[in-house]
Amino acid sequence: MSAVKSGARGAKMETLVVQRGFDEVYRTLEARSGPCLDVKVERTGYVGYVEHSSSDYNPTLRRFGRDRAEFSLQVIHNPRAIGEKTGPGGLYIMAADLKRAGASRTEIIFYRPTIGFKKIASTFVEWADGSSTDCPKIKY
Repeated sequence: MSAVKSGARGAKMETLVVQRGFDEVYRTLEARSGPCLDVKVERTGYVGYVEHSSSDYNPTLRRFGRDRAEFSLQVIHNPRAIGEKTGPGGLYIMAADLKRAGASRTEIIFYRPTIGFKKIASTFVEWADGSSTDCPKIKY
């Protein structure tokens, strides 16, 4: 996250405040992140030969005490991309720090890519602000 904070290319940090209580936001993210984002996308393509590949997405949501939580979404690509070395859980795609900002407000510091994954990022914000509970269509 420090790389994103310092202005890394291809990534963005933004602060959002949603008009929903922290507990309500957390419950929504907890209910939606597992069923919607803990998925494996498998592909088959012909590139001179038949190639099989997959992307296994791994969301994590953790609460820290009464007023703070963190969210992250990682992916493991198979076959692994050239040069890609990741730790447990895979390559980080996005992350968020959540903080109680009053009785009916929650602050979210959102770290996200600027290229790709736009539907996942916008869906996360919709979950947080309560405007949708739909799952994003994940195809990469």
